[in-house]
Amino acid sequence: MTTYSCKDGAEKLRAAIEAFLACDPAIRLECLLVFLSVCENEGLSIKDLVYACGLGESMVSRAVDTLCNPAQSGLLETARHPTDGRRRLVFLASNGKTLAKKITDILTERGAIETTATG
Repeated sequence: MTTYSCKDGAEKLRAAIEAFLACDPAIRLECLLVFLSVCENEGLSIKDLVYACGLGESMVSRAVDTLCNPAQSGLLETARHPTDGRRRLVFLASNGKTLAKKITDILTERGAIETTATG
């Protein structure tokens, strides 16, 4: 098993954050948390994201609105819940999928995060 220093992990994390900030240098930290939560599990509602991120509902809602705005980043998109029209479900937009892959590639290069093969 190969081990890496904390410095290796920190460099990979910094590179991943820089890739995210390249979409919009003024983007807020809560947007990163929301984006990463959607990357882990697309189709979450705003309320689900509140629990996943540990942020307030208004903060999560603003972050989703920011990340859905094509003039800013266009990383996410929303759809109405199929049985409850008041709820929005959050998904990765095309730009978001591209960025998610880039971040995953950065973090998995040289083992910054471990991946497990199932077979």
